[in-house]
Amino acid sequence: MAGPLPACCRFPLLIVLLLFLLLTGEGLSQPAASAGDRDTLLAVKKEWGSPPQLNSWDPAPDHCSWAGVTCAAGSGGPVTRLDLPGQNLIGSVPVSVCALRSLTRLDLSNNSLTGAFPSAALYACAELRFLDLSINQLFGLLPRDIDRLSPETMEHLNLSANGFSGEVPVAVARLPALNSLLLDSNLFTGAYPATEISNLAGLKVLTLGYNTFAPTPIPIEFAKLTNLTYLLMYEMSLTWEIPEDLASLTELTLLSLGSNNLTGSILVWVWHCQKLKYLDLYDNGLSGGLTRNVTAVNLIELDVSSNQLTGEIPEELAKPHGAHLLALASNNLTGSIPAWVWQHQNLQYLDPYNNGLSGELTRNVTALNLIYLDVAANQLSGDFPAKIWSSFPKLTWVIIQNNSFTGTLPAQIPPNIKVIYMGDNKFSGAFPTSAPALEQFYAENNRLGGELPSDMSKLSNLTVLSVPGNRITGSIPASIELVQKLQTLNLRGNQISGVIL
Repeated sequence: MAGPLPACCRFPLLIVLLLFLLLTGEGLSQPAASAGDRDTLLAVKKEWGSPPQLNSWDPAPDHCSWAGVTCAAGSGGPVTRLDLPGQNLIGSVPVSVCALRSLTRLDLSNNSLTGAFPSAALYACAELRFLDLSINQLFGLLPRDIDRLSPETMEHLNLSANGFSGEVPVAVARLPALNSLLLDSNLFTGAYPATEISNLAGLKVLTLGYNTFAPTPIPIEFAKLTNLTYLLMYEMSLTWEIPEDLASLTELTLLSLGSNNLTGSILVWVWHCQKLKYLDLYDNGLSGGLTRNVTAVNLIELDVSSNQLTGEIPEELAKPHGAHLLALASNNLTGSIPAWVWQHQNLQYLDPYNNGLSGELTRNVTALNLIYLDVAANQLSGDFPAKIWSSFPKLTWVIIQNNSFTGTLPAQIPPNIKVIYMGDNKFSGAFPTSAPALEQFYAENNRLGGELPSDMSKLSNLTVLSVPGNRITGSIPASIELVQKLQTLNLRGNQISGVIL
């Protein structure tokens, strides 16, 4: 009988065997790692108080089938992802979570987690690439050594919508692999490390808005972030003008600078940003006219309302054929509302409220997807186009008060319209007899006449009926008791008799 193989022969065979096991994923260490991850997940569940949301996490063998758990090699493999957004989890981030040695993604967003930034738990995660703790109740200062958070691999860090306070530490910009940094909607104060952030060459998403930073201009250093696609700096005390230097950000799809103290004009480069889809400059001190040189043809939403813009609405704004929001309210725009606005097939939200617009509205209206219309507080006149009532199947809000519109209301308000504000115009004719979806009807100081409909049941969804200062006659119909949702009724200044029992 042959004896045992000599060592010189056994060693190559052992190497071959180990290579085979590594390549096939069947090494002896794999079951131990798998069992360890299962035990770790059970420890995490226990730290959260074994909530019913994690009922699928039980001692059953295959932890990879548990809710929110993803494993690298399918059933029984090491855990690489833990996705538990919106699970109403409470407490803190479990200290045992980073015992999942292969964890690359941790999403605990939109829960009710509390406490300080969980550095003790998370610094032990060596391979983490994606961390989302947004929309929780975390608070306090961010640690000055936050760059210990998987420093070589961290790509996505989302801490938005919490209660973090104090200054943003410089260390947050010492995570060289970051492509997404989201810090918006917290309580940060003082300065933020703009220079250091500008050195994150791969950054694509940067959100700093909705914080109480010290007033400062938009950092020109951000011009170096040429890979940025998403820049949100809304409501963060920005001052001065939009820098010309940012013309280098040609990859932008979203630029949000609203609710700041910016002045000057909207620079040409903004209108030439070919990939820009969302432009928000709401509530600043921007002046000058809207450009007549628009090549940002991919714009979907444009909000320049609450500024000091002048001039007319240019025809060039019709070029972004996919635009569905055009918010121009509370500026000093003049001229008429151009015909293209009413023929824009994708437009859903039109709001040139509170400007100096004048003239009549075109009768050639084909913007069939319009949902929200607000042309109030202008100097518009003429008959209000009947087709707006009948031809916009999605129209829900009609806000046209404080103009000089004439015309009549249809006897039957379409079932898609829920809100009408038409006070302080010159509408005449009878009160509508049917408005099945209408919830709020404000028509004060017009010339509506006739009687209220005898069958008010066809207006049963009304919560507000306010028609003072018209020419309505007759008595209050007994059927008004059928309008059981009615909370506000104002009939003053008419010729109506009777009481409501």
